[in-house]
Amino acid sequence: MAKRYLLGIVFCAAAFTNCKRTIPCKDHFITPAFIGFALSDLDSVIIRQFKKEGNFQQLIDTAILSFDTSYLKSISSNDTTFVLLNHISGQEKYIFPDHDWQLFIPSKNLTYSISAILSPKTESPCFKCSCWNPISSFTQNSQTIIPKINTIPHTGGDFYITYIHR
Repeated sequence: MAKRYLLGIVFCAAAFTNCKRTIPCKDHFITPAFIGFALSDLDSVIIRQFKKEGNFQQLIDTAILSFDTSYLKSISSNDTTFVLLNHISGQEKYIFPDHDWQLFIPSKNLTYSISAILSPKTESPCFKCSCWNPISSFTQNSQTIIPKINTIPHTGGDFYITYIHR
């Protein structure tokens, strides 16, 4: 019994001694919320990924999302539809700070641009191994947005949300 107790103390001491290092936190992403759109308006959404700070001139990737695929997940609450971007082309296509983005709604011929996402890189002690870099601001259609983390109904999670008005 004493041997197990001593082994436990040694293990805990080793674990805490090694946790003086820090790890980089993961980038957070932005979730689009469409306000005032009918679900039929959002039957297809095109997301374009551009080189960061490239003035939307250097296209990297394009994904077409539609409600008849497993890629477009949405949750509606009152007049707001949250679009949860899942895996596309084998890669996550969430709106991350490492690129500039455009969302195009073909049914309305509307394009929304998201760029200049400021997300300071942070670190966390290793015993808090799941940490996220905050998003300080971004530009949406030439307007600076200071985002806040909000809860999306029925997801059980908190997200940075960009509100896109019709």
